[in-house]
Amino acid sequence: MPFDGDDDDDLPVGGAPLPPDDRLWRHPSELGTALAAPPASADASATRLWAVAVVAGLIGSALSLGFVAASGRLSGDVVEKPVVEKVAVRPIAELSTASSSGRGVITIAKTLSPSIIRIETTGAQSTTGSGILVRDDGYVATNAHLVDAVSTVQVVMSDGTNLPGSVVGRDPMTDIAVVKIDRGNVPVAVLGSAIDLQPGQPAIAIGSPIGVGGGPSVTVGVVSAVGRHVTGLSGADLHEMVQTDAPIAEGSSGGALCDGSGAVVGMITSVSSADDPSASGVSFAIPIEIVRAVADDIIATGSARHAWLGLEGADLGTVTAQGMGLTGGARITKVSDDSPAKQAGLLPDDVITSLDGAKITSMTAFVVALRAHHPGDLLTLEVMRSNSLQTITITLGEKNHA
Repeated sequence: MPFDGDDDDDLPVGGAPLPPDDRLWRHPSELGTALAAPPASADASATRLWAVAVVAGLIGSALSLGFVAASGRLSGDVVEKPVVEKVAVRPIAELSTASSSGRGVITIAKTLSPSIIRIETTGAQSTTGSGILVRDDGYVATNAHLVDAVSTVQVVMSDGTNLPGSVVGRDPMTDIAVVKIDRGNVPVAVLGSAIDLQPGQPAIAIGSPIGVGGGPSVTVGVVSAVGRHVTGLSGADLHEMVQTDAPIAEGSSGGALCDGSGAVVGMITSVSSADDPSASGVSFAIPIEIVRAVADDIIATGSARHAWLGLEGADLGTVTAQGMGLTGGARITKVSDDSPAKQAGLLPDDVITSLDGAKITSMTAFVVALRAHHPGDLLTLEVMRSNSLQTITITLGEKNHA
């Protein structure tokens, strides 16, 4: 190849530099020339100086951030990644139910199915059930009866991947347990609310049934009742349950019950009996607020604590509520002896209308709101008694697991 001896070899790569006044930088040899040159207009000079300052600031910031990051790595510091949980941003009552039919169900199933897993256990009695990924660092909410006295836990992801799991804790009183898998950035279900669910709303059940390949299964129905009292497989009384007519396949216990938007409103659970004999052929789900509260306790401490008032109640009837000038409430039907409710002066036929300023329109809403509190908390209740509104303060006790 012939030698190229052109004089332009001495120019900088990329061609000759722009005139000094058109650049944001100066070579030291050019400073005298620049200073001696006739001044540009005040506006042009100010613009160039401002641009120089911005660029210098950005470069300085970048260098500083680079130094901090490098210092963290060199010193062994660990920057913790925030745990991701997903919660619906709107109350369930405001969500459209149009998406619960046709293509909407397909979309919901595709979106939520990666968050539904299958749990296979061995031990005194081998079991298979489902679970819901509730945190992206590998925490799974499931039923307590599925992981009772187990020796091994295997989690099968929706794509068929098998991972070992460990039981973090279980709460037989609510039939809720937490299992942990050693995997990060897992797909997390969007959690909604069961407080304002109404009979007739669409309900979509997603579980991972026994011996069925191809990922979770999906069935569609409606919320057929709320506030149900049933007996769980472990023999525990489960209160304020959501009832649905969506068919539930065997092995889907621990799976998700969703509303028409795809937000999880409950955890499906198998039951041994129901108070209502006509409830055969239906399924039940634990309100998601209770699932979240119990799971949070288990993740934090390994067990769940239960606040106790010592009362029983029911929804205030619509006609009775209208006669009292109310839109709803939780009517007390029984107050236990030697209970916090008794000590605070609550009486049968009192109607609870608010808890700490939050409106209470049903017994389900009251139980769910109460589950967010812990033993020892001081609550303020507004109670309608003989058409007179009263304010009562009460300290929560703790319910024993026995």
